[in-house]
Amino acid sequence: MVQIKRIFGSLFNMLNGLLLAFISLHLHTAIAAETASDSGNNNEQQRPKIGLALSGGGAKGAAHLGVIKYLEKNNIPVDYIAGTSMGSFIGGMYAMGRSTEQIETILSEYDWSQGYNDDVPRDALSVREKQRQDSFQLQTNIGFDGTSVEYPSGFVQGQGMAKLLRLSTNSLPYVRHFDLLPIPYRAVATNIETMSEVVLERGDLSKVMQASMSIPGALTPVFIEGQYLVDGGMVNNLPISVLQDMGADIIIAVDIGSQLYREEEITSAFLIFDQLSSSMTRTSANEQILKLSEQDILLSPEIDGIGTADFDLMLDAVDRGEKSAQSASTKLKALSLSDDDYALYQQQKLYKKQQLAQIDVIQINDIDITTDTRLSPKVIENKLNLKRGDKITVAELETQIDVLYALNLFQKVDYSITEKEGVHDLHINVVEKSWGPGYVDFKFNIQESTTSDDRQQIGLQYILTDLNRLGAEWRSELVYGTDSNISTEFYSPIDYNQNFFFKAGIRLEDYESKLYLSSINDPELKPVNSNFEYFVVTTEQINVYAELGVIPFDWAQIAIGSYYQTGNADIEGSSINTKFDSQGWYLQTRLDSFDNISFPTKGFKLDADIYIDTSDYFDSSENNVFFSLDWRNAMSFNRSTFEFKASMASYDGPPISPTFEVGLGGFQNLSGYGINEITGNYKALVALIYRHRLLDNNFGAFSFPLYLGASIERGNVWNDKDDISFDSTISAGSVFIALDTGIGPVMLSYGYAEGGHASGYLFIGNNF
Repeated sequence: MVQIKRIFGSLFNMLNGLLLAFISLHLHTAIAAETASDSGNNNEQQRPKIGLALSGGGAKGAAHLGVIKYLEKNNIPVDYIAGTSMGSFIGGMYAMGRSTEQIETILSEYDWSQGYNDDVPRDALSVREKQRQDSFQLQTNIGFDGTSVEYPSGFVQGQGMAKLLRLSTNSLPYVRHFDLLPIPYRAVATNIETMSEVVLERGDLSKVMQASMSIPGALTPVFIEGQYLVDGGMVNNLPISVLQDMGADIIIAVDIGSQLYREEEITSAFLIFDQLSSSMTRTSANEQILKLSEQDILLSPEIDGIGTADFDLMLDAVDRGEKSAQSASTKLKALSLSDDDYALYQQQKLYKKQQLAQIDVIQINDIDITTDTRLSPKVIENKLNLKRGDKITVAELETQIDVLYALNLFQKVDYSITEKEGVHDLHINVVEKSWGPGYVDFKFNIQESTTSDDRQQIGLQYILTDLNRLGAEWRSELVYGTDSNISTEFYSPIDYNQNFFFKAGIRLEDYESKLYLSSINDPELKPVNSNFEYFVVTTEQINVYAELGVIPFDWAQIAIGSYYQTGNADIEGSSINTKFDSQGWYLQTRLDSFDNISFPTKGFKLDADIYIDTSDYFDSSENNVFFSLDWRNAMSFNRSTFEFKASMASYDGPPISPTFEVGLGGFQNLSGYGINEITGNYKALVALIYRHRLLDNNFGAFSFPLYLGASIERGNVWNDKDDISFDSTISAGSVFIALDTGIGPVMLSYGYAEGGHASGYLFIGNNF
């Protein structure tokens, strides 16, 4: 027993000694660290505080990053940052703790032209919205509420820019003061009402950046704390005075603003406008430059040849910014710190960054939806497909925001995040288009062919949205031309997920078509003379319909409906009874993931219809079945696209029908023949289309790509099922050059089919 006590006593004494040694070592280390820290703090207090002023200038503002890279390489600290427009973006990113490598990656990998484009990509739209835009291609953003015409407050509403800025900042939660950032920061904006300077020192960083970058007229003003704010370059494009107010002792000002043109350089109305806008930013920058003292440093990078929208040249601008700093190396290097002091400065920035509520994963605690539309918040929440308790990234959240915005009903959909105890509250703000809820669109198209009559159409469409809590709308069309119609339709989802819908409408049509003799097998229709090739058929009809449908995916729609139509189909030069009544049921399937209706680079499109029709036309009284299927699929390799097309149809009704037509002929539909020159009861067609994107013609908010292409086609039409065979099909092909414009395709083509059939085609505004 005594021996055991001795052993335990020895162990206790040994452990006690080790513990005392550890405590002593820890105290010595702490004292040494505190001494070093005190020494570092003394150095921090003794050295002058350096402020960095970054001006606006669009894509040219990437030069700011080059200056910052030079400062880092030479141990030059930045204690304050103030920026305007693009300067607020570069400065804000650096102030929040982004590395220069991260900022350079963001500049090079993000598509900054999308910041000036709010259009929803076609492949993200619903099938119904795709059909609307394909038919009425002139989306004007003109609003009409029944009494007055309204317009947007900016050419672009800022949805695309807001997304880019949120992704760039990783949706940094609300900052109660920008002095809490790793580098104290300010952004300059302009109050559009008073045209006065507004210095932003707190808030949602991405929203603050957007306010400072919103060019008046181009981007809609940003509402912050009761003020509508636009680009700060209007009043202070080089915020030197802001840094002085923050306490900077020495200022490094980087001026990349546009210089004014000389008299002999102003040669167009555009340059006059550019001169007027540049004069405002240039005047404010010059006023700020006068505030610099002898110890301050002004850098003016050489950015000739880089325009405000030349986002593809931003990495070049970065290099030019670094070279500009190198040219002032004598004055700049005088501000350099020792390696130890600069490391301490970096540690202090890192500590402040760690105190920010940085987001790696959003853990949703609550979802708060604010909206000024009649649409139920439940519909909005279901479209977002977010639930409390979900864990998502910022990129995944942006994808859900895109889904909601793709309804194409809203001026803007944005969000902010607040963090509390490791979880996050989402605040979703959904703003109805200020020029709604009624909208006007137009259509215009011309189709000319050397083998068919020319066709022209102009049209107007009025859509009244926001009719109920589920998202109902009333759509009316007026189209005049070769094919004219007047129609009106009511459409409404019938559930909060908008997966099911009801629609009903009435349509009055008046159009002409050709009934070619080569396709007619009826003794009552005889040619007028030996040169007679076709009968002209003039059809006037009224169609009433109602349907129920399901939307299983955004790119899919299936509907079952009933219809009744009555009218006259007058075959000129014949005595056939032209009055008809037709009624029946139909099943429609629409699948559409194309990114472009006429020049798709990816996706597929399927239109399938089955009609069970009872018609008294041509003394038919039986249930006749019409079936059609059209399939297209596109895939691309670099600038080349291959599109496969297949089409088939059948109709077991009378040989001539004003309601259902089974025919081939026209561009890429047996090119070389006239439109529907070959008709019958059965058809089949396959085609392979090649397109090469020759020129992008990308102007930022607009692009007009130029294509060269060709097609090979094979198919035919038969009157009898027993006649269908591959040997009886006809080969055809086409070559074309086309421009994809804001009014639709503009295309010139030549087609040829075996047997000597040839035709030239011109399309303006027609989808094909």
